[in-house]
Amino acid sequence: MVEKQYGCPVEVTLDVIGGKWKCVILWWLRRGARRFGELMQLMPGISQKVLTTQLRQLEADRLVSRQVFQVSPRRVEYSLTAYGETLRPITDLMCEWGKAHAPGFQFGLKHVQGLRILVVANDIVSQRLEAELGELRRADVNATSLVMALENLNQLQPDIVLIDFSLDDDFNSLKQRLEASAEDPQKTIPAIALIANNQERDRALSQGFRIYLMEPVEISELIAEIANLTGRLE
Repeated sequence: MVEKQYGCPVEVTLDVIGGKWKCVILWWLRRGARRFGELMQLMPGISQKVLTTQLRQLEADRLVSRQVFQVSPRRVEYSLTAYGETLRPITDLMCEWGKAHAPGFQFGLKHVQGLRILVVANDIVSQRLEAELGELRRADVNATSLVMALENLNQLQPDIVLIDFSLDDDFNSLKQRLEASAEDPQKTIPAIALIANNQERDRALSQGFRIYLMEPVEISELIAEIANLTGRLE
């Protein structure tokens, strides 16, 4: 087999992570494993065929690993390998450059301004999210308890819900209400689980919450998820 020839080292890197989606996939995987369907929701511009192809190529290049969980229903997750982690400084720099190049995204004004965001969290998390999303980015943030969220969900009519799984609550009832309260019967009010460890992640998955963020949440990642899930991308 003839070894491929490159004109410069940059070509080697581009050969592995070039194209529209590979760096985006690596960015979403940088803080933990993701399921295929979760990646589809987080990257609404990608097709199922393209995502499958890109993941297979990243696996072949030993940047991403695929793990199958023998549970019902079967769960398949993708995560960065140790080799893939070596590319994290590159994706982090790309993220910072993107925020500087598009300050509207950096501060999240056009992506969350005016959104009705319901936060079910402890006091510390609630205060942080109210400041980051409400005071700084002009979203309509309503922080409350699970009991009050259930009582006032129809009145609040949130566009998205953020749920802190450090709270020792069963959120199944809230998940059901979110599915039933969406204005479009074919949709559901999206929710993001905020987790601090794998135990909280497993609890969120068992209660039907498919999108999660690792605490302490990075505001750029939170805004990106909110923008994707609420259709605020331009």
